[in-house]
Order: sequence, then C-alpha cells, then structure tokens
Amino acid sequence: MFGQFSNNWMWVGNICSKRAEYSPNREAVYDCDYKRRFTYSDLEERANKLANYLAKEMGIKKGDRVAFISRNRIEMLDAYFATGKLGAIYVPYNIRLSPVELKQLINDETPRVLIYEDLFNDLVDGIKPYIPIKNYVAITEMNKNTSDLNYEVIMNYTDNSPFRCRDLRTEDIHLILHTGGTTGLPKGAMISHGAMIANAVSEIITWNINQNDVAHILLPLFHTGGWNLLTLPILYAGGRIIINRSFDPKLTLELIEKERTTLVFGAATIFRMIAQLPEFNNTDFSSVRWMMAGAAPTPVELMEEFWKKGIRFILGYGLTEGGPTNLSIPAEFMNFDEIRNKAESVGKPFIFTEARIVDENGNDVGPNEIGELIFSGPQIFSGYWNKPEETQKTLKEGWVYTGDLAKKDEDGFYYIVDRKKDMYISGGENVYPTEIEKVLYQMPEVKECCVIGVPDEKWGEVGKIIISVKPGFTLNKKQVIDFFNGKLARYKIPKYVTFVEDLPKSSAGKIVKSEVKKMYGGAHD
Repeated sequence: MFGQFSNNWMWVGNICSKRAEYSPNREAVYDCDYKRRFTYSDLEERANKLANYLAKEMGIKKGDRVAFISRNRIEMLDAYFATGKLGAIYVPYNIRLSPVELKQLINDETPRVLIYEDLFNDLVDGIKPYIPIKNYVAITEMNKNTSDLNYEVIMNYTDNSPFRCRDLRTEDIHLILHTGGTTGLPKGAMISHGAMIANAVSEIITWNINQNDVAHILLPLFHTGGWNLLTLPILYAGGRIIINRSFDPKLTLELIEKERTTLVFGAATIFRMIAQLPEFNNTDFSSVRWMMAGAAPTPVELMEEFWKKGIRFILGYGLTEGGPTNLSIPAEFMNFDEIRNKAESVGKPFIFTEARIVDENGNDVGPNEIGELIFSGPQIFSGYWNKPEETQKTLKEGWVYTGDLAKKDEDGFYYIVDRKKDMYISGGENVYPTEIEKVLYQMPEVKECCVIGVPDEKWGEVGKIIISVKPGFTLNKKQVIDFFNGKLARYKIPKYVTFVEDLPKSSAGKIVKSEVKKMYGGAHD
C-alpha cells in the first residue's frame, strides 16, 4: 500500500506532528475527569518531551518496548505518539491482569520502561523483583509513596524539539495489543505502523469521519477497540475525542448532550446500561450520526430501544488480529427500514478489508452457507510476539483465520453465527449457542445469558443456559424451557438452566465463555 514512498520515511511515526501543522490550536482531547482540554499542538509538545526524555535520559531506541499500565488518560496518548516518533514499540497492559499474568507477559516481551498510574502502585511493587525492567515512571495523583520517577518530571523536560526516527518503515511494529485471553494467557498481537495507518484511513473513508466528529472513548486504551474505535481515526482526521478513567453510563449521556458527540462505539453491555437509565428518555441525541455495538452479540430488543429514539443503532465486527475494522453496517447509506431488515448483520467489509467465508478445506462457501470467516488487507496484524506456531495457525498466506463461523446473504451482508470452538454437537447435530441466546433475549425478564455445551451420556453434549435476570423480575427453569417451544428444534433446546447474579466479562464488556465454562460447566442445573 505504501510502496511508492522510498526515501523519507519520517512521516510514518509522526502523524501527530502532521496534524499539529494543519490545526495546531484545534481541540483534540477533552479529559472530562479533570476538565482539561488539549489542542493538537499540546499533543505534539507532550509527545516530543516524552520521546526526547526516553531517548536521551533512558536510552530508548527503535524496537525497544515501552510498557504502560493505566486507565484511559492523556499520558497514554503521549506514549502512543512518542513511541511512534522513536520507532519504539508501545505495550499497554490490561489493568485487570493478575500479577502472575503480568509477570509472564513482561518477562516475555521485555519492555525497558514501565509507565504506570499510581492507582496500580501495589501491583507494580509486587512484581518488580520478578521482572527485568529498570526504568519505572509513576503518574502520581493519589499521593502514594513511591521512589519511581514522577511523570511530571518528564512533562517539565526542557527539550521539546521535534523527534524523528529516520529509518522507520511501515512494516515496523508500533503496538503490541493483547488478545482477550479467553483460552489462557493473552497473546501479544504485533501491529505495524502501516496497519495502524491503513486501519485509520479505512475507517475515515468507510464512515466519512471528518474534523467535525466527536467521540467519547468508552473502551479501554489497552484494547484494540479503545485505540482504533474511534480514537486514532478521529485524531488523524482532526476531530475530537473525550476520555475519562472509568465507564459511567450517566456521564456518557451527559457528554452526548453537552459535548455533541457524533459517533458512539461500545459493547452490548455498555448500551444495555445506558438504555436502563431514567436519563435515557430525556437525553438529546440529535448530534449522534450513529451508534455501533461490537465485541459481543447484541439482541435486537436492545437495538429497538435506540431505534425508538431515532438513533441509527447498528452492528459491526472486528478482531485485534484483523485490524480491527473489518465489517460494519453502512448506516449512512441505509434508511431505517433497511437497517431493521439487516438488524442481525454485522455489515459489509471496510474499504481496505477483503473478507471470505471458507470451509474446512479453505474453499469459499455459497450464499447463506456457514463457514469460517477470514480477512486480508493492509490493516491486519503481523503475528504474535514470540509465538510463531500460534501465528501460523491464525495467519495463513496473508489471511487472518478468525475462528468465527459466519454466513453471507445474497446482498453481501455478513452474519456471525458463532465461535467455531463454542459450537457443540448434540445427537450428531451441530448446535450454535448464539442462535439459542438470540431467542432467550426475546424474554423481557432476561438481563444477560450465555449458552454452553456440557457432557451428556445419551446425546454426547447438551446445552446449558447460564442466565441473569433483570431487577424486579423473576424467572424459573420451566418458564425458560417452555419459551423455546415452537421457536427452536427440540435438539437445540438446552437441558440445564443455572441462574446467576452476573456473568464474567472482559474489559471490553464481552461475556467470557471460558470463564463461564470453568464456573458453571457441570452437567446440572
């Protein structure tokens, strides 16, 4: 994609400086926790200070890893742009990882610097004796005792001259973003400069993102959704993002109205919390172009709550290894009737994305036939850090194999059927848990649910429902099982039902089925 550039590659890591040249005084970031607003010129100055400090005081050079443990805050953006200037690799860690998981990842990825929010001071102190990091930087706001360098020292550094890595290439790695870790220790997906740029440009073109767009970033910035949906595309286009430390559905509604948010992306859990607030009924949504749910299946019943408000609520799909901008409903080119008719679809491929659905032999399947969804394009990842065998399983001849089962209708719209590994076989028949969950979400009492396969002496496997009920409602097993009558084939109807207060979720709001199976995987109610 970028082969025509042959000599001066300094632009690759300097998107921030290019944006600052065009609109230096335009607001880029609003930190609503501290009521601080930052211009594009501010972002450039902060990034240059950090880049110069890391290079000149800590000896950080191209290819070195710079790690981060923090909630969403301006310092994480500093690090993204500074590592781009240095040619260093930025590694933001999930704040919910256990000390054991963090130690394993850090010892594998060997960052030379760890910058952390002092909320996690005890966590960092606890792992220091077991990891090879020499340079620690604390973002201090809670007055916790630490001997580590205060981040404000870096922001007071006198050298804010433009920093450039002159031998950068688009194929050089800029980020290591960790997968959800639903099957064990998270894998570090390597994302190149070229992939980051292609992803942002693909979003800008596909979604018509421009300098007037505003987004409150609802997903964490250690997650691909936090960076790529919609932080970087909006900043590349000269728009404005809003950040805060922790998700608050009431605050999200307030910001939509006061800051005139135009694009909203999140997981179904986020939108369910928003729709349940009494403030939802009176919020002015007139600035919103569309809202999009991803990361997990979203019931049509939830989407209806937003449609009633005149909001173009749609679905999309992507994964860390794929960009993640892979599929979305083209909301601005469809009327409400068309959106409703394709409600369960995750849309069509982005401008730079090639998508296929293939059988076990890698051959394309026909319309409405189920196969594995795979992607190619300039936005895909470069492989997993230090895991060549895992890379070969996922990345084959330039195609990312998602492990998700999907189908495509006659109009070219894609539908996610289920995770390949979540499908179970009952009496010789394939059963897709997502199909059962969609029926369950039609019950007004259901808050959240998850269906898994469990062993059965007669049928091999049968379904088990783990379900949480909305406050003020009651539900029993007979009511749940009877609800399937006439809606599903008998072999698809689960045998067991377990009621829980809440279901385990990832940082992106996705129900983690591996945890559900660990906690509730027995063949009983």
